[in-house]
Amino acid sequence: MSPSDTALKKWKEFLLDPKYGFKFIVNVSGTCYIGDDYFTDVIHRFSLRDSIEQKFVKSIRYVAEDSSGGEDEKFQKIYDNHIENKTVKYRAVKPITILVTKNIAACKRLTEKLIDFLAEKEKISKEQAAAKVLIVTSANEHKSNIPILRRVDDKDNPIEWITSVSMLSEGWDVKNVFQIVPHEERAFNSKLLIAQVLGRGLRVPEVYKGNQPVVTVFNHDKWSSSIKHLVDEVLEIERRIHSYPVEKKEDYNFDLYNIDYKRIEEEVEYPQEDPYELLKKGYITYSSQAEEVEKSTTYTRAVSGEQEVKKTLIEFKMYSVEEVAQDVFNRLLIFDQEAGTEYSKNFPKGKIAEIIRNSLERIKDKSGKVSETNRNQTLAAFGVIRRKGAKSLRLRIEAKDLIKINTREIKKNSLGVGALRRDCTIFYDDYSLRLGEATDRKLLKELEEDESLPRSALIKVENKYNFKTPLNVALASYEPERKFIRGLTSEETAKSIDAWIKSTDVGFYSIEYSWRKGEHPKQGSFNPDFFIKKGNDIVVVEIKMDNDVSDENRAKLRYAKEHFERVNDLQKEQRYYFKFLSPGSFDLFFKALRNGAYKDFKSELEAKLEQ
Repeated sequence: MSPSDTALKKWKEFLLDPKYGFKFIVNVSGTCYIGDDYFTDVIHRFSLRDSIEQKFVKSIRYVAEDSSGGEDEKFQKIYDNHIENKTVKYRAVKPITILVTKNIAACKRLTEKLIDFLAEKEKISKEQAAAKVLIVTSANEHKSNIPILRRVDDKDNPIEWITSVSMLSEGWDVKNVFQIVPHEERAFNSKLLIAQVLGRGLRVPEVYKGNQPVVTVFNHDKWSSSIKHLVDEVLEIERRIHSYPVEKKEDYNFDLYNIDYKRIEEEVEYPQEDPYELLKKGYITYSSQAEEVEKSTTYTRAVSGEQEVKKTLIEFKMYSVEEVAQDVFNRLLIFDQEAGTEYSKNFPKGKIAEIIRNSLERIKDKSGKVSETNRNQTLAAFGVIRRKGAKSLRLRIEAKDLIKINTREIKKNSLGVGALRRDCTIFYDDYSLRLGEATDRKLLKELEEDESLPRSALIKVENKYNFKTPLNVALASYEPERKFIRGLTSEETAKSIDAWIKSTDVGFYSIEYSWRKGEHPKQGSFNPDFFIKKGNDIVVVEIKMDNDVSDENRAKLRYAKEHFERVNDLQKEQRYYFKFLSPGSFDLFFKALRNGAYKDFKSELEAKLEQ
């Protein structure tokens, strides 16, 4: 209850009036926070943890890991949860999903997007979709919606979705909330906001009293640590766990070929690119695509810490070749009219369509459709008419000798225990607890029993035959690596590969490269993150964040591709395939690895880097 300042002043005057002589004043609140600070004068606390354990409120599960790309993918997963609540889990009531934003303007934008999504997904009119959505803010235009909240739990009420602002002054009691979506981090970035937002969805409907239904918080996975504010980080003496090859019953070690180089530096000038020249090759570099792919979300239960993985079939927006060709042609025509050029004459719609079909053919796609990502690549390819020339330092290298190394030779890698509270992860299996040095086995056992660690700190691969690495443990230093190792150790992927190893940052398998940073030439070397053995093929993977498009990464990709082409030319025992990956393409990559299409696979990030 938040009365106005005038009412609050009168209430305070009444409480403090000496003629009444109140000796003690006790206030009851569900949100005893100012920002992240808990009130200092709390005399009794019945915590959220106690409430959940004693089943007075719903249990909470929130997103720990998610591979969603853009907003449309997130909407599809949120919708999938909503329909599951409606048709499977909580059919006795009408489940409601609430989406929470930071302010009124953001709430209005989100409401429009949600209505458009529902209309397209359910193939209904915008008016019909709008009837299912209620926007609740303190804006005058929405004040008439607040009384409607009293009836949204009724089964005959059409509202299934509520969009709201996190700092709503009005309290409201809706029992049928089974999913909460904090749409931006600012809607969920303090303990007060978390308490307020969760408070909207914790009440249990009468029909489920005695049971304990679950409310899903579909937060961005990067904010999962914000929800886990129940336990503060504990200072601990820095101890380290080490990763190194051990002798397993199944030998997962394998050979790799590298090259000893002679280095020669030279400056290269790149003139302004001309679409006539650029597109003489007759194709654009596309990334692998699919109309639909199964994507997973890992949810964590508050209090118990149990994790569950839910898979959702995500549909991607696809365009016909003709649609994309028309779009490109229209843009060229407009540019010609502005700049007095003749690009639209030299690239008529038929020629553009042919280039697009050739591009699809190169990624072995026979669908005749273009994904949103590749459509953008096409528009970007024809957008080079606006680019200027550039200079770059290039490292010319001459191969001297072919070198054979074995994964047994990889040096020890280590991770501080404190880093496990900051998004790092240890992957291990039954072998990890039996093989290796005694200090590492002892520490791993202690960590396994440490209930204060985040769930993501230790991930045990229950079936040791799915952990096809010669290492005792695999260390992931940030979230994309963790997601990738999860994919490598999944039952489906493990069946389709022979072995893999996570490389060290320095010293094991180094590739030199050079690039230009502003006006200054730079040289460096990098160790690809993963080597995956599949028969006589070696798939080499470098992992980056989504959209990490930089001149340095372009140089890494170019030099690594050239390096592995030389390795392939110098020997016939193995074939090497280098891939630049980011989390948005992991699911597609693992699908390609399983069905044998990995040789031609190109991630969205790699396609962008090659432009």
